[in-house]
Amino acid sequence: MPLARQLAIIISILFALVFMGTLLISLSNTRTYLQAQLQSHAQDTATSLGLSLVPILAKKDIVHMETMVNSIFDPGYYREIRIRRPDGSDMVKRELKVRIENVPAWFVAYVPLSTPHAISEVMTGWKLAATVEVTSHPGYAYDELWKTSVQTFWWFVWVLLAAIALLFFVLRIVLAPLRSVEELAVAISEREFPVLDKLPWTRELRRVVIAINKMSKKVEQMLSDQTQLTEKMREQANRDPLTGLSNRRHFDARLHTLVESSEYFMAGALILYELDEFKSFNDKHGYASGDQLLKEAAEVLRSIVGDPDKHVIARLGGATFGLLICGIDEEDSRILAGRIARDMGQLYTRGIADSTNVGHLGMACYDGERLASVLLSEADMALRAAQTQGANAWHISSSGSAANVYGAGQWLKIIRSVIDRKQVILHYQPTLDCGGKGLVHHEVLARIPGEDGDTVSAGIFVPMAERHGLTQMLDRLIIETVLDDIRGGDDQGILAINLSPGSVHDKGFCDWLEGTLQMAPEACKRLVFEAPEYGVMTDFAAVKAFVERMRGLGCGVGLDHFGAGFTSFGYLKNLKLDYIKVDGSFFRKLEESPENQFFIRSLADIARGLEIKVIAESIETQEEWEILTELHVDAGQGYYLGRPGKDRVTS
Repeated sequence: MPLARQLAIIISILFALVFMGTLLISLSNTRTYLQAQLQSHAQDTATSLGLSLVPILAKKDIVHMETMVNSIFDPGYYREIRIRRPDGSDMVKRELKVRIENVPAWFVAYVPLSTPHAISEVMTGWKLAATVEVTSHPGYAYDELWKTSVQTFWWFVWVLLAAIALLFFVLRIVLAPLRSVEELAVAISEREFPVLDKLPWTRELRRVVIAINKMSKKVEQMLSDQTQLTEKMREQANRDPLTGLSNRRHFDARLHTLVESSEYFMAGALILYELDEFKSFNDKHGYASGDQLLKEAAEVLRSIVGDPDKHVIARLGGATFGLLICGIDEEDSRILAGRIARDMGQLYTRGIADSTNVGHLGMACYDGERLASVLLSEADMALRAAQTQGANAWHISSSGSAANVYGAGQWLKIIRSVIDRKQVILHYQPTLDCGGKGLVHHEVLARIPGEDGDTVSAGIFVPMAERHGLTQMLDRLIIETVLDDIRGGDDQGILAINLSPGSVHDKGFCDWLEGTLQMAPEACKRLVFEAPEYGVMTDFAAVKAFVERMRGLGCGVGLDHFGAGFTSFGYLKNLKLDYIKVDGSFFRKLEESPENQFFIRSLADIARGLEIKVIAESIETQEEWEILTELHVDAGQGYYLGRPGKDRVTS
């Protein structure tokens, strides 16, 4: 119950008690006064009438006596006037039954009022001639008492209403800061940290607001400090301090995670680039010039590859760089290799390198079947082959993957056919709770039929769909297929659907999705939408708007591949996410990596403060699974817990 209503009830009760007390006192005093007035009124009448009757009694004129009594009785408030003979018989008698008008019977019953009786003896000479008895009528007194009670009641009612109105007005002013404090507390619980600039004028509330403001700032600062420390430790463990690229440790972890997780990396290329005669350059020009050459080479690679969170660019040590490019076929790999060799060669014309032979490039195209160590070995052999071919040469070790067998035009035809015929095939991979609470959700993984009859995973066809601008159409098809299953009676838990960054950023797609889900409200509570983290910072406002729209419909929202790049995750406090799926590279041989354990634990603590669940990706061994609970991770997903398939687990 609101405070204002409670105070209004208390004041009403107090007013009622005061009213009752005042009314009782007023009635008692008024009744006493009126009782005395009635007594005096009766006695005065009896005395004056007795004196007036002396000459008439001497004449024994009964008619005259009756006329005199009537003249007094009719206009007055009398219950009875009686003239008695000395023997007690009546000479003249006038009486009126007690009938009290305009006064409720219950009031008369609860407020008894006696009727005073006055006597006056009439003497003729020394002899008693008659006795005059007068009894006053209580009607006038009751009428006065009732009017007094009614006036008192209405006076108290109007005063009570005025007091309550004044109370609400004052409380509205006084408690306005309290409502602001409530909104501030709710905002803090919603992972926002505002402050109240306008302080209330009441001392007590002013102190409360100042304390809340301090708490908000300290919580925000504490979260910011913890986030910065975690990011710093991550960068120290995974970033090359000279070039700002990934280091060898991070590159190896990402390589193994991507290559050994066919859902995300079924087509791509591993590139090794090595500067020529770098040791001689250092000896000749000094380490400062050598460091500058490495920085410039890193900048060239960064500018060519683009998004460092989607792809991996690393300095592997010395003058060797490694690049892991996702979703690229052999034709585009050759174009990319030629561009890298050409742009690196320009370091000589810019006066940064001292030789026309700046470096060499070796590339291995991934076919979705080889191990990371084999792929790395093939790229290294390609690099050695390039070093034998001349200045700024490059060499590619190709594969026969589906991405390379089909050309760009053929891929466009295949994907358009799938969309037109709605031939997408859904597989599911379970995400399990680390605390033994069972299934969290199933991630929906798309497959499409290839021309040879085999199914093609998203790791192959999604990059091709991105190239041809068909990802939004694919996302629509997947969502419609999932909704059709739900409408068909599918009730097997929550489903997580992956969306491309382009879909999340596109207002038209978001409008379509919102409209579609509004027509299927029963499905919203069973849907969670995921988007890769690398797509967030490119248009944060669009992602935030998407999250708010989906949560408004009752759907969940999460980020996957979290932490794959070096994006600052301070943005988490401004997104109302349900969970983040941490990139699998942090969990590879987690039991042997105290640095990654520290990062995961710190991230989980930050996320818990923001009410965001942490889910581990690519859990492949029992050791990795068992350590998650110690690191405060909420759930896990990977081949150890369940491989993708058409059927879903129920527990």
